Amino acid sequence: MQGGAVERPRRSQVAGESGFTLIELMIVVAIIGILASIAVPLYRHYETRAKVSEGLILAQPLKQAVAEYYSTHGHLPKSNSWNGVLAELNMPSGNDGAASGRYVQRIWWHNDPDAPGIYIKYSGGSIQDRVVYLNADFGSGAIRWDCTAPAEDDSTNPGVPADDLPASCR
Repeated sequence: MQGGAVERPRRSQVAGESGFTLIELMIVVAIIGILASIAVPLYRHYETRAKVSEGLILAQPLKQAVAEYYSTHGHLPKSNSWNGVLAELNMPSGNDGAASGRYVQRIWWHNDPDAPGIYIKYSGGSIQDRVVYLNADFGSGAIRWDCTAPAEDDSTNPGVPADDLPASCR
């Protein structure tokens, strides 16, 4: 000490005073931002897969009705309209088809002799008006169901994006 001046302690030397510097806080905010930018899209895909799964679950009674009808009659329903097919299967019919749910607009049987199957049309968010097909294969004696989605750019029935399909449909 020169000239009798009292040296004041530095701020970091004062007892009981602690905290984060601005740069430390900025680093923490940057890390949180990076983690959020990774987590939010992954969560959205997970959420959409859950919505698509709702349709697959709601289609179970229709799958069972088709299997029962086929095993009893030896052929598929003969009606040309999907409401007529649902009536032959003793399933509810109307604007919602065989079923509807929170994220499902309609479920119906597509009575095409070359590619019979269940169509599921979704509502809400990124899957609004998109479809998933449960194609029926009667070739092996037992019905085998294959879950597929048409191309996203199909103008008639755009499919659910491949990233948003549950594992059973990929």
